[in-house]
Amino acid sequence: MKKYLIFSTLVILIFLFGCEEERALRLQPAPEYYQGRALLPNGQQIEIPESDRATIIELCQPDNATPTIPSGKRHWLGTVTLTQPLTDVTSLSAFPTATFFTVENKSYVQCQLDALTYVTKIDKMPESLNDVQYAADAYPDVAKIRFAEPHEYAHFAQEMKNPIGNEPYPERKGIEHTLFHLTMPFNGEFELTFESSDGEEHLTIPIQSSRQPYLSFGLGTEKSDDTLQYAIYTSHDQNDYQEVLRPKQAHMSQMFGAKMASQLPTVLVPGHRYPLYSFTFMNEGTAQRQNVSLTYHEPKLLYGKELDEKIHNKLSSQRHVVFHDLALIGTESKDAPFLQHVGQDEMKFIFRAIKRANATAYAGKPAPTPYVTLFKGVCAQTFDVSYEGTNVYLTNSKTGSHFKLLREDAIKWYNLFGENR
Repeated sequence: MKKYLIFSTLVILIFLFGCEEERALRLQPAPEYYQGRALLPNGQQIEIPESDRATIIELCQPDNATPTIPSGKRHWLGTVTLTQPLTDVTSLSAFPTATFFTVENKSYVQCQLDALTYVTKIDKMPESLNDVQYAADAYPDVAKIRFAEPHEYAHFAQEMKNPIGNEPYPERKGIEHTLFHLTMPFNGEFELTFESSDGEEHLTIPIQSSRQPYLSFGLGTEKSDDTLQYAIYTSHDQNDYQEVLRPKQAHMSQMFGAKMASQLPTVLVPGHRYPLYSFTFMNEGTAQRQNVSLTYHEPKLLYGKELDEKIHNKLSSQRHVVFHDLALIGTESKDAPFLQHVGQDEMKFIFRAIKRANATAYAGKPAPTPYVTLFKGVCAQTFDVSYEGTNVYLTNSKTGSHFKLLREDAIKWYNLFGENR
């Protein structure tokens, strides 16, 4: 009964999430093939059940996206990342990351797929997150920055002296007048720009990866094996400063020091570049200067027709095909030796051939590898494969409907897969 309810709920998402229903192809949302992991405000990570994975797919419907988020503190409840291990595609996102939060006691989910970001207002939460609302972290709706106090810089300098990594420990030193503290908004990213006579270099501090409202960052040097380099060292609690952001061209022979910018606002306007400090150093016998500035980039919230088209194109382009000897059991089959992934050209052919297949009343004898599963976006469909001579039949594993490939497609299918599979 629970499986039926999940399936019924998700059928309405067919078009917007890259699924399609035309003749033999009847791909449907398939939360059973996902793995879901939630990061909670207390730092705990938990696996989420299939019912919650189905809920997240439903809540991230792009047609419900809102163009704005109300002003006010945003309480982060958790971030869920869904992956689809059966597709064996690690370089592509299979589904938007879902971040749940509240503003003025109203619940929202921010769904993000690569550069696509959208927010929907919701009236329910995944059950796995229901118990964390009282421990939610509060984020401001603007980016704030301040200079470090003298005692905070002294602590930074001391922390930089502490050994990190493996022996022999590198010698680290914090540079005075370069320590700042950020209070980060809920989303977006910060960009540090290093500007010199040779051009500009940019370093990015993504907020999504930190999931903490505060960040301290300062310039420091690190000497190891007679090599001296500078970098940005960051910390969420003003301790350790072990996270490092290093420009590509950061070598030097001597650091002279830094000069802080004379003024800095409390609130950072999105898209505006704010000078922080400049520092000088010696490299290859020449004195050089770098001017460091900071920019906060607020993400553009997509909605309406623009979002529908972009999210549909993005997800529908993520296709994969797997042949298998045994029926798939959700993600438990991800490492099974009977999975046979096909290449891109074969995948395109299989989709095209099935799309052109005609309905028929019967099937042939089971193929040596009797199953094939197609993945597209968040959707999937499994067929039973059978042969009769050079004819190829596909049976929808859910409905039992039979389809016969066109003659030319059947010959190519059999040549590609008949003997080996």
